[in-house]
Amino acid sequence: MNTYELFKTVIFKTKLNQDISKLIKFSNKIKKQKGRELSNVGGYQSNNLDEKNIALRSLIKEVSKNVNIFSKETLRIPQDLYLDSSWLNVNGFKDFNNIHTHPFSIVSGVFYIKTPVDCGSINFHNAAQIKCYVNDNILEEYNNYNCSKYYFPVEENDLYLFPSWLDHSVSPNLSNEERISYSFNFS
Repeated sequence: MNTYELFKTVIFKTKLNQDISKLIKFSNKIKKQKGRELSNVGGYQSNNLDEKNIALRSLIKEVSKNVNIFSKETLRIPQDLYLDSSWLNVNGFKDFNNIHTHPFSIVSGVFYIKTPVDCGSINFHNAAQIKCYVNDNILEEYNNYNCSKYYFPVEENDLYLFPSWLDHSVSPNLSNEERISYSFNFS
C-alpha cells in the first residue's frame, strides 16, 4: 500500500524582537491618513506604506530575512523575494477581516504590534471545502487531513508567514483596545 501527502501548506511562525512602542507611535500617526477597505470589515487599513520609512527599517529587515528563509527552505524558491507592498491594520471592537488571499505575490504575512486579550486570532482555511463532504458527527478528531480551518492565537512580536494563495481571515476583536498589525506581500 502507498500513501501520498499532497498539496501540503506550511505556516511559518517566529517571534521577532522589535520596539513595539515605536511601532505603535508610527501606526497612530499613519491612521490619521485616509485608509482603504479591502478585506477589513470595520477598522482601519492604511494605503501601501513607504518601505524607506525609517520607522519600518528594522522591521522590514527582519521580515525580509525570515521571508527568504521560508521561501527557500519550504517553497524551494532559489532567488530572493522582495517586498511588494505593506500596510497597517488597526481593528477596534468587533472589527475583523473576511476570508481572502493575496494575488500576484508569493509569500504574505503579518507582524503583530499590539494584541490585547481577546483581540482575535488569525485563521487559515482549507480551500478543499472539506466541511461540504465530511460531517462533524462522524469525525473522532480533527487533524491536518480532515480540518477545514485552523485558528492561531496572536501575540505582540509574532510574525506569521504563509503562501499568498492560502485563504485566511482574522477573527473579530472582542477587546475594547485596538489590535494593530503590519501586513505585507513579497514576490
